[in-house]
Amino acid sequence: MGVIMHQIMAEMENKWHGPFLPFNAGRWTLSDIANITTPPPESRIIGVSFAFKLVDVWLPGFEFAKDNIMIRVRFYNETTEETVPGTNPPFKYMVYAGEMKMDLVVNKWVWNIDTIKQLVLQLQQAGFNIRIPEAQSRLALWVNLASINITKLALAEDEPEEIEEHSTATHMEVEDMHEDIRPNMTLIPTAQEKPIEISRPIIKLKFANETTPLDGFFRFVSSAKVKDFPKPGDAGMVPVKAAYIAAGAHMRLFMSYQYFGNGSLEHDPSIGVDVPGIETTPQYTVKAPSGMNEIAPTVISKYVLPLFTPELAAVLVGAVSVAAIIVYVAKWKRKTPINVVGAS
Repeated sequence: MGVIMHQIMAEMENKWHGPFLPFNAGRWTLSDIANITTPPPESRIIGVSFAFKLVDVWLPGFEFAKDNIMIRVRFYNETTEETVPGTNPPFKYMVYAGEMKMDLVVNKWVWNIDTIKQLVLQLQQAGFNIRIPEAQSRLALWVNLASINITKLALAEDEPEEIEEHSTATHMEVEDMHEDIRPNMTLIPTAQEKPIEISRPIIKLKFANETTPLDGFFRFVSSAKVKDFPKPGDAGMVPVKAAYIAAGAHMRLFMSYQYFGNGSLEHDPSIGVDVPGIETTPQYTVKAPSGMNEIAPTVISKYVLPLFTPELAAVLVGAVSVAAIIVYVAKWKRKTPINVVGAS
């Protein structure tokens, strides 16, 4: 028994990884930018899409993440209804014109809890009453939310590590709560993250100052798609938990995903700006991309009448989406980790 346990412990040591995978712990490639085009005979370009893919990892223990993590990005100049493929009944949500939609795709994550299953089994066979519930293992995406005025965009781009210092927001609106984000509560050992306990398909967080909401927002679907779990071929939506804490001129947000074994997970956060006059009725319905090989969505059909003028669409895409891409990708590139919570 002692020899077997020694062998198992040695195997665990080789497979065990830390709880923190920062964005800059690997090399990411940017795909070509592809147009999102309606079917013939219209053949109209209604948006663009691209993706970042993790192609190399130099942090020990995370080699498995190579080619298994991708961030798909797309935005439309038409309000669009997206359908998540492989879900029954079909899961749908709207993406507004100028909103930047991002899919976090994680494939074949290696869980620390799985590396100790053989040891637990051996101990159980030896008479020890040990059980480690998989439900306690979770994967979390950590995002720092800050609102940057476009006049300060160059400062934020040149100094991404100090990006929060240029934030124009002092508060965040979480449903009916007006949260002061100026103090850095992360420096207080006893401070706890506040859970977001809202029963809505879409959770929306809005930037604000002391008295007035700002136009910017961050929102995410309150469920995520899991494929090939608990067995190959399975697909469905699972709840997403979230919590936040004031972190000094910005909000630190954690979106938490349940154990999905050797399968894959896809989740859909987005950022945007509330612009007066944007049509809230979808103009097209599209099938969202799925898996590690798809980047662009597929336009299925036209929904209703054409949206606003091409001039307004160009303003939204240029002033909102492109600016958001620069700031947000800079933020993810330098600070956003993917974190295993409770798996160790």
